[in-house]
Amino acid sequence: MEQQTDKRQQELTWLEHLQKNSWEPEVIISGITLAVLFIIPSRLFEISVVLIQDYGLEQIPAQLILVYFSMIVTVFKIFLVIHLVMRFIWAGMLGITYAFPEGVIKENLFKYSQDVDYPHPNTYLIKLERWCSMLYGFPISVAIPILSITTYLCLLIGIYLVFNLDFQVVYLIFMITMVILASFSFVSKSSRLKDSIGKSMSGTIGAVYQSHLGKWFFISFSVVLVAISAPFISQDLKGFSDFDINSNLDEAAYDWPNDRIYFEEYNSEKKRFARVWTTKKTVDSEMLPIFLPRYIRDENSTVNMNALLPMDTIQWSTIKDYQDQFRIYLNDSLVQVQNWSKVRAGHTGQMALFGQISVAHLNPGIHELRVEKLVYLPPFLTTGNELRYRKKWARFEFVKK
Repeated sequence: MEQQTDKRQQELTWLEHLQKNSWEPEVIISGITLAVLFIIPSRLFEISVVLIQDYGLEQIPAQLILVYFSMIVTVFKIFLVIHLVMRFIWAGMLGITYAFPEGVIKENLFKYSQDVDYPHPNTYLIKLERWCSMLYGFPISVAIPILSITTYLCLLIGIYLVFNLDFQVVYLIFMITMVILASFSFVSKSSRLKDSIGKSMSGTIGAVYQSHLGKWFFISFSVVLVAISAPFISQDLKGFSDFDINSNLDEAAYDWPNDRIYFEEYNSEKKRFARVWTTKKTVDSEMLPIFLPRYIRDENSTVNMNALLPMDTIQWSTIKDYQDQFRIYLNDSLVQVQNWSKVRAGHTGQMALFGQISVAHLNPGIHELRVEKLVYLPPFLTTGNELRYRKKWARFEFVKK
């Protein structure tokens, strides 16, 4: 019995020592983690694009995964930055308490300041220590539930890709699961699922914060946190809509083409190209090289397109190959590329079709290349399984010397 008591006392002493000196690993972990977190969003962006182009993942699930992961990363970045700033303030206050342990000496102040009841700097030091420790653990209560949902969604998407299922099946399973979990979480009666969620690490941490800070403050703060994260998530998703090839470009992107997404020489970030692209903006030869990025899901939609074309009002020839889904216009004149070859091109070596367009007859100056596309919308709930003609799919201007 005495041995158990001594062991318990040793554990408590060790825990108290760890709590008192937790600031050291906190600062180290925060700095290293922040450096990694600022790299992750761009890598997630690249992985999502690869899944869309090379593995046939649809835009909606890819964007959901990217949004969820971006939210987790953003929440941690916000708290770690605040935590580091507060730790710097805490370190400054610690230095003040060490240099001036007696605190404020009123006799040395101006007379008009001597009436103020100044607290000892230790008061603020203790408050800062408490807030730093509290802030360091809060992201876990928000990020872990989102991470769990994202992991579950990734598992469903993996099954969807392996077995080539319709995304609507995966979406229904995902939404039904979320509704069931939400229902069990709010029911008044105790259940195994509710108990397991509540007893989990994130559930326990959330309960600790709610019980000490107030449940409504906790909920309100979580909502505000998500709202603050929105601009950062939007920045992480910038350019991702270009890979939604079932849609036209928006008016601004179409009227004001971004050279970085059409020309290799301006693609300084060395990202994958979403739509048609070429090497240089200035053409000094008789042939203009163009590349059409390969999207495996569109490539595999040829059968569905040909089945729907006879019943549709869209005037389009039978699709024999992937390139037949595109129409290329040079200064509003439809051009035919005779030979297409399969290549790995661009800065990333992405799969694409390579062709050449004759520009020998063009006068020196600025000219336009425009691409239209026939797209197949897969079934999704009560919509889909139909064709769409995208006239503003891609557009750029080049200079003929």
